Amino acid sequence: MKIYDSDIRKILYRGFYQRKDFIKTPTIVVDEMDICAGRSRIDIAVINGKMHGYEIKSKQDNLERLPRQVEDYNKIFDTMTLVVFENHLDKIYELIPSWWTVKSVKEKNSKIVITTIRKGQINKNIDVDSLILLLWRDEMINALMMYTDIRKGYKSKTRKQLGELLTAHISHDQIPLIVREQLKVREPWKSVAIQQQDGDCKRMLPN
Repeated sequence: MKIYDSDIRKILYRGFYQRKDFIKTPTIVVDEMDICAGRSRIDIAVINGKMHGYEIKSKQDNLERLPRQVEDYNKIFDTMTLVVFENHLDKIYELIPSWWTVKSVKEKNSKIVITTIRKGQINKNIDVDSLILLLWRDEMINALMMYTDIRKGYKSKTRKQLGELLTAHISHDQIPLIVREQLKVREPWKSVAIQQQDGDCKRMLPN
């Protein structure tokens, strides 16, 4: 039985529907989300009151990119879950931090079984400079208008410069909330639904 990435995603999605913190809070799921200026791309991002990242490593994947991905994911996500086939389990622990959740994938009786091997913790070292750059330029300008008194001199600035303005004038504790709320209302967006969905996860969550 050959197991594909899409097969694993479907099982993970079903697990999302059973999580109270995902169901009770306006939540979107984004497939293949670019972070850190496109240097890395998370397989699945779940955005609600936190940023949850899910990285899948199939049986055929190697782990060469994982150290760089770890560096980037650690800057962005409040929680991280690595979903790996059994053949990778003995190699991953020296590559990922202790706060990451680890899930193992295996085939049993012609079925795919995903088991939690290690339960993770909350990331306490989010990098707000990297986080703010998840926003598009118009979203940054919107945040400037809503959360600062800056009204001049911003139109000619680059997205990076706008990000620097935001992190300089807004409390760093507030930045994650601002980013999450902007991402949840972004259009167009490769998002899928957690609640009030049709089973294929194709619609945005209502606010």
